[in-house]
Amino acid sequence: MNKQIKKYGLLILAFLICVCLNYNPQMLFETNYRHWGWNFSLIATILILIIFRFRDSLDWKQKLGIDFKLLDWIGFLILTIFLLFVSLYLVDYLSEINGYSFKPKIFHYKDFNPSDFPFFPILGDYLYYIPETFNEEIFIGALLLMGLERNFKKLEKNSIAIGVALIFSIMHQALYKWSPVQPGLLLTTQTILTLFFVGILRNVLILKTRKIAYSWAIHLSFNMIFFSGFYINNSTDKFASEPERFNIVFGNMTMVLITGLLATISMIWLNMNRLNNKKRITTAHNTKGGINSVGQFPPTKRYS
Repeated sequence: MNKQIKKYGLLILAFLICVCLNYNPQMLFETNYRHWGWNFSLIATILILIIFRFRDSLDWKQKLGIDFKLLDWIGFLILTIFLLFVSLYLVDYLSEINGYSFKPKIFHYKDFNPSDFPFFPILGDYLYYIPETFNEEIFIGALLLMGLERNFKKLEKNSIAIGVALIFSIMHQALYKWSPVQPGLLLTTQTILTLFFVGILRNVLILKTRKIAYSWAIHLSFNMIFFSGFYINNSTDKFASEPERFNIVFGNMTMVLITGLLATISMIWLNMNRLNNKKRITTAHNTKGGINSVGQFPPTKRYS
C-alpha cells in the first residue's frame, strides 16, 4: 500500500511540475521577460525525468516512451526536419486561401518590433517548443496511452487510440472557450475533426512503436511553425488570435482529408497483426475443411 501511495504521489508531483512550468510560466512567476518559457519547460523536463528515474528505476524509460536507440534519434531528426518544411508550406498555403498572410517570426520579427529588437527572445520562442512538446508527449502520450493499456486489460488499442483522440480534440475546444487568456472563440467542427484525426495518428504511433520519437517529431515540427508566426488579415491588417489560427489552418477540408487519410492508414497499421491472424485462420480453415494440399476438394462420402 505504501509503495502504491509513493508511486501515485510522485506521478502527481511530476504532473503538477509539468503543468506549472510547461505552460505560460512567465505569467505564473510574474516576470515581464516573456521568453523565459523555454527555460522553465526545460527545468520541468529535467525534474520529470529525475522523478520517474527514482519512481520506476527498472523501466522508467519504457514507461515514458523514451527508450530511444540510435535509429530512433536519427529517425526523429530526419522526420522533424522534413516536417518543418512541410508544415511551413501547409501553414502558408492554408493561411493564404483563408485571406491571411503568414509570416514566420524568425524572418519577420523586425517588421513588427522596434529595429533594435534583440534576436534572442525570438529564438526563445522557437526553443520553447522542444521541451514543451517533449513533456506533453510523455504525459498525454506514453504515460496515458500505455498506462491505460497496462491497467485496463479489456480495453483494446483501437478504443484507447480513438477515445484519447476524442478527448484531445474536445480539450482544445474547452481550452479556447473558457481560458482566461483567450478570447473565448469556438473552434469550428472541421477544426475539431482535424484535431481528432491528428490525435488518432499520434496515439497509434505511440501504441505501435512504444516510443514517443515519431509523435514528438510531428508535434514539435508543426508547433514550431504554427505558433511561431504572425497571421495577418489581408483585409483588416489585424493579427489572428490563437483559436482563429486553429480555424485558419485546421478548419478546412484540405486538412480534414489529409489528416483523415493519415488516421485511417494508421488504424490499419495498428490492426495489421489482427488482420494477418484472421487471414491465417481463414486460410488454415479452408485448407483443413475445404481444399487439400494439392488444391482439390476432399472426396465426398457416398451413401448406398
